[in-house]
Amino acid sequence: MSEDGKQGLAMRTALWRLPVTVIVCFGVGAAGCGLLVPGVIRGRITSIVMPVTDPHHVREVTTVVTRSSAEIAVAARRGIVELAGSGDHSPESWWGMTGIWGGASPSAWWQTALALRTLVRYLERTGNTDPRYQRVLLTTYARNVSTPHATAQYGFVNKYLDDTAWWGLAWLEASKYERDYRHDPADAERFLSVAERDAQYVASQPRECGGIEWEIGYPPDTITSAEFIALTAELSDYRHSSGYVHDDLKAAAWLADARSALRWLETSPLVNLRTGVVFDRLNATCNKVYGLALTYTEGEVADALVQMGSALRDKSYYRQAARFLNYAISPASGLISHGILQDHCEAEKGSCSHTPDRLDFPAFKGVFMEAVADWSAATGSAAFRGFVLDQASAILDDSIVGSSNERGGCASPHRCQFGFSWAQEPARSSIGVTVATQASALDALTAMLFFGANGDRAAAP
Repeated sequence: MSEDGKQGLAMRTALWRLPVTVIVCFGVGAAGCGLLVPGVIRGRITSIVMPVTDPHHVREVTTVVTRSSAEIAVAARRGIVELAGSGDHSPESWWGMTGIWGGASPSAWWQTALALRTLVRYLERTGNTDPRYQRVLLTTYARNVSTPHATAQYGFVNKYLDDTAWWGLAWLEASKYERDYRHDPADAERFLSVAERDAQYVASQPRECGGIEWEIGYPPDTITSAEFIALTAELSDYRHSSGYVHDDLKAAAWLADARSALRWLETSPLVNLRTGVVFDRLNATCNKVYGLALTYTEGEVADALVQMGSALRDKSYYRQAARFLNYAISPASGLISHGILQDHCEAEKGSCSHTPDRLDFPAFKGVFMEAVADWSAATGSAAFRGFVLDQASAILDDSIVGSSNERGGCASPHRCQFGFSWAQEPARSSIGVTVATQASALDALTAMLFFGANGDRAAAP
């Protein structure tokens, strides 16, 4: 993310947003009323009703129709076609000439890494080896692996270490896809080498106050530290697996990096392992925190702990990760509205559209949904199935738009574009459809594909 984006983000998250409670009456008198507190019950949007004594404020409660697994799968498939480029030149589609998503927007570089990862995770979940998607991977790699204008001229590296780590995570996922689904050792090793180069670059930079900097020369922050932990722990686990990627020395080195970064994050004021609360970043002297929790900071800290648990075969990390996921979807976080995920500025007038970092916010919810999916995969638990189904249903109910920003029906890839706000309230944001809105929604739909129709994990494709 750019410096302007980070500064704008810090300003927008400086104020705490309390969850809104609403009084709903179901009959006559105080006994028929209750405080409406955002909540989730498996499979549908609902509310927790708490008795109160003042029934004067009444508000209609709307619900989201629960969608079937088949509907979600169709929408995910068509949305992926649109993301990869259906030929309609939509703003969220991949650009074959440049090998990136988002055209010339300031967010295009780092959000291309997220979109690439979204695409690969969908392909893995569905077992899809369609050559057109392989062309996207190879073209993105070939046209961007050497970037003369970047801080380092090779390997998807720039001065923003959070961007570099996103690319590392994306190419590591692509390497797994090549190894496990396309069975292509050459591409698997090519993509793995880039992921390791990115991790090495981040690891080699100075660490102000001991933490991972988000930009070279700036203080450390939560998201970059969490990304680096997730990347190095995942690299360790991958290098420890059998086959041609196996390398015990590299596995041990990556695990040491992950442990060191996690120790620093755990002892910093940025995260609270007991409550699951995170802050955005530290000041220049690293003695004060700025910025409240965001969906992607909560999610990436959880994912870092999940990857550590998998690398160490230690389930206690999964329990720690669950605290961050559970806090984020609780009313106390301010990141949930009637059971649907949102960032704080979505509750404001304009729904984030007037913020300096308006193109960054749409990417955040997708990172959280990937973390939920990873936790579910690692634990084998369906505990978050209801929450994931709520998000997917809300997206299909209220976040699909057509080519002219009209309500869409997902009848074709062109009409299966996803907007920013998943919640019915507030109204749809004027941000419109971007690569980040498309990828984030697809992360939620893909997370739902992990679960079977009866709530159990789906069998691996």
